[in-house]
Amino acid sequence: MLAAQAVQTARKQILVVEDEGLIADDIQRRLEKLGYGVAAIASSGEEALRFARGTPVDLVLMDIRLQGAMDGIAAARRLREELQTPVVYLTAHADTDTVRRATETEPLGYILKPVGDLNLRSTVQIALYRNEMEQRLRRSEAWLSSTLRSVGEGIVASNASGEVVLINAVAEQLTGWTREEAAGRPLEEVLRLSDEATGSAVGSPVFALGPDERRGYWLASKTGNGTPVEIGCTENVSGDERLGSILVVRDIRARRETESRMIQAQRMEAIANMAGGLAHDFNNVLMVILGYAEELSTSLPDARDRERATEIQKAATMAGAISRQLLTLSRRDSTSTEVLDINGVIGEMEPLIVRSLGSGRKLKLDLEVTAGAVRADRNRLKQVFLNLALNARDAMPRGGELRIESGLEAIKAGSPEGRDCRPGQYVRIRVTDSGQGMDAATLKRIFEPFFTTKQPGSGTGLGLAVVHAIVTQSDGYVKAASELGKGTSFEILLPRAARPRTTGGPVHAASIDDSPATVLLVDDEESVRRVMRSCLKREGYELLEARDAEEAERIAAASAGPIHVLVTDVAMPGMSGLRLAERLTPLRPEMRTLFVTGGGSEELGRAGVTPAELLTKPFLAGELAKRVRALLHRPPAAAQ
Repeated sequence: MLAAQAVQTARKQILVVEDEGLIADDIQRRLEKLGYGVAAIASSGEEALRFARGTPVDLVLMDIRLQGAMDGIAAARRLREELQTPVVYLTAHADTDTVRRATETEPLGYILKPVGDLNLRSTVQIALYRNEMEQRLRRSEAWLSSTLRSVGEGIVASNASGEVVLINAVAEQLTGWTREEAAGRPLEEVLRLSDEATGSAVGSPVFALGPDERRGYWLASKTGNGTPVEIGCTENVSGDERLGSILVVRDIRARRETESRMIQAQRMEAIANMAGGLAHDFNNVLMVILGYAEELSTSLPDARDRERATEIQKAATMAGAISRQLLTLSRRDSTSTEVLDINGVIGEMEPLIVRSLGSGRKLKLDLEVTAGAVRADRNRLKQVFLNLALNARDAMPRGGELRIESGLEAIKAGSPEGRDCRPGQYVRIRVTDSGQGMDAATLKRIFEPFFTTKQPGSGTGLGLAVVHAIVTQSDGYVKAASELGKGTSFEILLPRAARPRTTGGPVHAASIDDSPATVLLVDDEESVRRVMRSCLKREGYELLEARDAEEAERIAAASAGPIHVLVTDVAMPGMSGLRLAERLTPLRPEMRTLFVTGGGSEELGRAGVTPAELLTKPFLAGELAKRVRALLHRPPAAAQ
């Protein structure tokens, strides 16, 4: 029983359309004797369509001449258009026009009346086989089409004559040609390629590229746009016959941007490393200049001489500011990170930004309440906002507006943004000016150190390079967008941080008696030590001096009285200032430490040195005295 059902299910079902009842019965009998099933017998084209729409059949035997408004050819056309049902015509004779009409419906064969077993068997077998092959081909084409659509690279196939056979959706976007427009066109017309270096047109890449070779070109779209692409070519061969070529066209804009950023980062790193290496010695020289200029500006009897000394002092201070920016670029400046409310920092900077913009320019804040917190160095983050404000001031005429926005942004893996940023939650800050904007060439170099142009707002010196360095060193991302006549926008993404829990309780200051405090001064540069010595003596401190850490240890061990403050250079030959403080603190529990640095030190940040315990060269003598006094009113390290 089951075997009989399986045989019946496997039998091909044929619809017979014949308006002569005796002929139809004869055909049904012959088909069943050959092992086929007759699904139904229809006497008109309309009846055949109604049945086929409700019951799928494998083949239709259609008499060409049928009674009624729809003859066999018209019915076959409708069956093929609506249901893709294969048709074999039954005919006794036909004129030329009828044969032409029948051929247009692409039948799978003809059976001449009167119908014989041999003719019926061979025609039906061939028709069913051809239909099965066509179905396989359609399925294969559907798979190929889906595959080509899903490929992330452009695919262009050409025949042996160099004419385009097909292109996928990505290739359509890159070339500006649709699949229908490109079909049959010469390959060079669809792929309009030129040499990237010279701009001269090149011929077909089919003959220029070897196996497994990829080469860069500039692809001009039909719409006029251009794209840098990389093309590889594979020959389509069947046996010894060359059928054509398949070209893979890869859009390399994103890769070029990544390479450009890497080159820029390497260039900045090289400049910064050189600057960082020189900063220590440079700042020591500035320290001496600044110290003596400060003394001269207060001690010279002639007012004009004092004014000149003051100008020297100002110049040394400006040089020190440039040196600190170089240290930021080189990642050698000491930082103290904390969890900061981004809106709070912007609010703190608002008055200074307004003053920096000058009269006639407005500041507008659009801050989301839920913008969140970030982990960063407060002073360096303020420097980012100040540098962007100064850049905007130079770009905007009077009447311009600077807009600062804050908010949250989630970067998801696999998203377009996820290609450039790590997935996660970010605080987004957008700083937009209404200035003149800049062209694409200028925008490309906007964060390079010392890059200057005559375009307003294009950045001068180190300002925007420092912005880039601070943001990236805070594990964030910054990008600029600009267009001539439409202003410039900087978008900063910083990883969102959890807000810290607030803790109450008073902070108790250490009590200091009225006796002069003792300061141990350690610096390997005699000229720098002399300047600091002069300042500390003017303040009335008892002074102990050492040329290096080893000498400082001996002095501390031999000194009978307390040492209240250790002022030590961080970078000295032999033992570092940080290591010296670590060794002396257990022996001198009353001692506070002020670290002095001319070149920055990441080691200080890792050791938990706070901004109050760090002084960066060059500095005014008054700043040194101020820091020492502040430390004397703080608990010593051993008591914290």
